[in-house]
Amino acid sequence: MKQDIMTFRGLSFSFLILFVLSLSSASSQTNPSPEANEKLTLRLRIHLTTGLSMTKKGVNMSNWITPKMIEEKVLPEVNRIWSQANIEWILDGIQECPTKDTNRDEVVAYVLATQRDSEGHGDPERIQKYLSILPIDQEEDRVVNIYAVPYLGGTSQGNACKGARILLGEWTDKPSGGKLPPQKCLLVEPEPFVKGSFGRTMAHELGHILGLHHPKEREVPQLMGGGGYILTEEQKNTAREKAYKITVKQK
Repeated sequence: MKQDIMTFRGLSFSFLILFVLSLSSASSQTNPSPEANEKLTLRLRIHLTTGLSMTKKGVNMSNWITPKMIEEKVLPEVNRIWSQANIEWILDGIQECPTKDTNRDEVVAYVLATQRDSEGHGDPERIQKYLSILPIDQEEDRVVNIYAVPYLGGTSQGNACKGARILLGEWTDKPSGGKLPPQKCLLVEPEPFVKGSFGRTMAHELGHILGLHHPKEREVPQLMGGGGYILTEEQKNTAREKAYKITVKQK
């Protein structure tokens, strides 16, 4: 009887091991991970909005960034930053994006009046109002859609939204904390970080798309923390896991 019990226990343990291994195998199939040295390539579609003009503190703001600037300056800077995670962004296309006439003036007035709150958060309603005049119904799931607008609100430069969507401002008053009139943002900025740039803001917002958040502690000048370009090892791993899932979806 004792031997039978020991045999039964041995069989039970063996079945338990097989069960755990089967769960591990299933998990690896449903949640695939990229190889450590595998370069992950993701697609971007840039929408250069038209039909928007805004005036704040005597400065008339309209879109000024061109496809050539995106191709020759901005994208190389974004890829320079993201090369530390072995992630590359490629252009799926750059296109003009006419804004809708309906409520456009109301949206412009609202965005011009927005400011960050006491905790430094931008007004989320301004993004919803922007989206109401953008043709987001024409987006494709297989790309990250980036909309360049003249101005994104007081001391704001970029915002990542649900649905792999990003809004970026071509004019900003962030360097002065909103004290001075808005000015054209820098396209790119050589290190070290001083003012920030359109390219760095794009790289930062792409980090949000890849599951990264603002760090609580900012001991080093991080890409996600403001004031720098560095990604921590944990951030690289998180971003690569999310990027891999997106590449699988895009194929």
